[in-house]
Amino acid sequence: MKKTKILHIQLLPLLSGVQNVMLSLITHLPSSKYEFTVLSAPNGPLIEKLNQLNIESIVIRELRRKINWREPIVFYKIYKLCKDRRFDIVHTHSSKTGFLGRIAANLAKVPFIVHTIHGFPFHPYQNKLINLCYKELERIAGHFCDIVVSVNKYERDLSIKEKIIPEEKIITIYNGISEESFGKWNNFNDNGKNIDLKDKFGITDDSIIIGSVSRFSTQKNIIALAKAAIKIVAKNRGIKFVLIGDGPLYNDVRRLVIQAKSMDRILLPGWQTNIRQWLLVMDIFVLYSLWEGLSISILEAMAVGKPIIASNIKGNNELVIDRENGFLVPIHQNNENMLINKILTLAKNETLIESMGKRSKELVKEKFSIQQFVDAYDKVYQMLK
Repeated sequence: MKKTKILHIQLLPLLSGVQNVMLSLITHLPSSKYEFTVLSAPNGPLIEKLNQLNIESIVIRELRRKINWREPIVFYKIYKLCKDRRFDIVHTHSSKTGFLGRIAANLAKVPFIVHTIHGFPFHPYQNKLINLCYKELERIAGHFCDIVVSVNKYERDLSIKEKIIPEEKIITIYNGISEESFGKWNNFNDNGKNIDLKDKFGITDDSIIIGSVSRFSTQKNIIALAKAAIKIVAKNRGIKFVLIGDGPLYNDVRRLVIQAKSMDRILLPGWQTNIRQWLLVMDIFVLYSLWEGLSISILEAMAVGKPIIASNIKGNNELVIDRENGFLVPIHQNNENMLINKILTLAKNETLIESMGKRSKELVKEKFSIQQFVDAYDKVYQMLK
């Protein structure tokens, strides 16, 4: 049987949420049916992982995160690759490569083009003119593909309402995860052992560990979370925070924690690859983002049975059912006090921590399983025939 040749176009060669979603998909689909190639910028852990998995990797050296003068070169190289290799399907990810890739693949006459929205590039915290420009670019790019996948229902509804993508062209497929597959891209197998981690960072069994995994950026609202953490550890000596990640605001967060003399209570270990092991140490997971697509960090925490406290925004409120597997906190006016109250309330109730964590696991099996995710994309790819 002739295999369907699929080119996935990524922007950055990282192993963060967007790339891990793609890896989960292409490694769970049958190799007897599909042959995958991945295009991205060069020099990153994604390239190394693809090589280990014997999946073809192609790089465009001019590809950068920010818009710049190299875009015509990138566009031509994508077009030339699609024209020469005659892929059956091109599947684009991220906003910039989604725009360039969809148009280039269409002009190269690729038979079927798919784009996944992992969160629109426009959001309420932008300059209004920039917001309108991004919407118009998404509207234009939508004409050059066959199907658009939204990772949450909110953005599908918004696309239809604001006539960005026609209703018949956009569907929702939730990201999927399983506890068994979680962490497989990091070459790490903890076998449930987390005692070394506790010893290393002075975490005692009687501490309540509040954790977060995110990029230290404006989007993730990490400064507000750090300020809340400082107030919480001052009120309750039995609580410790572990804020995992790095990014442009890491030093700002570190400075706040040092000034509050809370370095022994608020751990900032930087970016970690053994995320599953860290999650097993945590009692409660927190993500206080300003905007999201469908958070892989929350899904990972749910998969290992953690209760979630999250900002009540699109995506998050499709993962967290308030008072079932966690709490949703309004984000408007930076409602720090409500965040603090929810964390303190949950931290002192072991029974609620356990029941909400159990519900998180159940929800993953019910709505966000890896099999549901893979079957849905398999069905999309079969639309070509």
